[in-house]
Amino acid sequence: MNANANPNPETDRPAAAVPADPQKAYPPRLVFYHPNSKGTGCAVQFDFRPAASDREGCLFAAFANQKSLAAGARPGNSRQAATFNWTDKITVKLNFHDVCQLLLVLAGKAPKTADGKGLYHDTGEATTVINMARQTEPVSGVSFEVSKKRKGDSAAPQRSRILFTDAEAFGLYRLLDATLLPLAFGR
Repeated sequence: MNANANPNPETDRPAAAVPADPQKAYPPRLVFYHPNSKGTGCAVQFDFRPAASDREGCLFAAFANQKSLAAGARPGNSRQAATFNWTDKITVKLNFHDVCQLLLVLAGKAPKTADGKGLYHDTGEATTVINMARQTEPVSGVSFEVSKKRKGDSAAPQRSRILFTDAEAFGLYRLLDATLLPLAFGR
């Protein structure tokens, strides 16, 4: 991953891409921040990489759990936004097939990814399961979650979960749908 994916230590948010050449475009990126008052919120960042002659296209999804609560404005204090733990993020690399599975859920054509089994990614270091599911209770929306278990580690799996509102899910559907052609064949 490039240096732009590292968090900004002052805000604990992903560092903005600063191109060396002002004419260079910023990499396609979308971030959702969902803090809550319990400190159990999550943020997810999507980074799109279209196919090129030397590699397949992919979509990275990086999940960061909430690290601190927001502090309200009080006399003499400034408002402090909640922060997210980008240092211990879980990043998954989604290919064309994976994105199509997510689109089925976002379009309402499937209630869960891969018939409820989730997307299973196995590497030499870890096993990761990615799930997306449409829900109506207690709040309407689409949950997107990831669970990562390092091989040879007896610790509990690392987990992150975000709930997209219906409006966010609709926008994400439109965005991911638009990535399919460049994901498969490049720009």
